[in-house]
Amino acid sequence: MDIFSLYSRLLVPFVVFSEIKREPARSFAFALAAERRLLVVPRLEVVDSLALRIFELVNTDPSLPSIDPPEAYALAFAKHSGLPLLTDNASPKLATLTLEELRGTQVLDSLDVLGALYPRETLLRVLSEFTEDTGVRFSARRLRELGLA
Repeated sequence: MDIFSLYSRLLVPFVVFSEIKREPARSFAFALAAERRLLVVPRLEVVDSLALRIFELVNTDPSLPSIDPPEAYALAFAKHSGLPLLTDNASPKLATLTLEELRGTQVLDSLDVLGALYPRETLLRVLSEFTEDTGVRFSARRLRELGLA
């Protein structure tokens, strides 16, 4: 799996890990955990309180898309640990651009990760395959930013 050329391990907060309901995603996650490439992080009280604050800040700001509790926790964990949050949900990335408390917290979506993994000449093909596999689509603006549209 190519993402491990960027990150030796993926840390997933338990509250996010418990959201994985479908097979084969659960089997895949458990296989990565067995290989110690994915580590499940227990709940931390300090992160819980930050997550609650983030949840309230984001969901009371009409300019931001809403955030659910597990995503707020993941964003709080990223802020607390100084590690990037990998997510295709728009709210965390927009929150880091809007809310002073979250400035400097790195949120990367699939396009960011794929852009870091592949040279431009390979990226178009990989993006096409990714979109077909996942249904995730990227805006023309984001693709233009990378010189892909």
